[in-house]
Amino acid sequence: MKTRFVLIAIVVMMAVSACGGKSAQAPEMPAAPVESQPEVQEPVVVEEPAAAAEAPAQEVQQPEAPATGGGAYTSPQGLFTLEMPAGWAYAQDTQVIDETVVDTYTAPDGNAFVQVVVHESGINVSNVEKGQITLDFMKRLYGSDLRVAKDVTMDDGREMLEWWSDDNGTSGTTYFDRIQEYMYFYTTAYKDDFENDYQNVLEDVRDSFSIE
Repeated sequence: MKTRFVLIAIVVMMAVSACGGKSAQAPEMPAAPVESQPEVQEPVVVEEPAAAAEAPAQEVQQPEAPATGGGAYTSPQGLFTLEMPAGWAYAQDTQVIDETVVDTYTAPDGNAFVQVVVHESGINVSNVEKGQITLDFMKRLYGSDLRVAKDVTMDDGREMLEWWSDDNGTSGTTYFDRIQEYMYFYTTAYKDDFENDYQNVLEDVRDSFSIE
């Protein structure tokens, strides 16, 4: 029994001697955790939808303005010339009468006009037929109730008619003749209430007649 105690004591002393009286070291602290920096996120660039290409502005269609004329005028087929008032609206019609061109100049207020009619009649037309055809065309254009107040043959062979239409309230002067296979006439006319406004202007047109 004593021997066991002695052995135990020796073992204990040897253990203390092995430690060499060294002081116990403090346990090593674990390294402080490295704080993870918050992940910097790149700003998200939101792309705006591309603007639709602007459609080219459409040109607004303007109502077509009537053509305006004035000055020297040459009739269809170049039969004669007239001097037309400046700024009057011009229009041409080839449908109203067969084989016929109708050129019309109208005053800005619509109360007077000058009209030239050229018809391809052929060469075998007598003076009587010429007058009948002209009067028929005039009634189609100026009123079926048209009445002739004056009929005069000019020195150059033209015939001049002064006329009126009660239905249209219009009066005018028409000169007509035939050149080769074409019959022609030209008219100056006005609304009856505006005779004084246009008398001089229309006289100037009539006096400007010239054969080419």
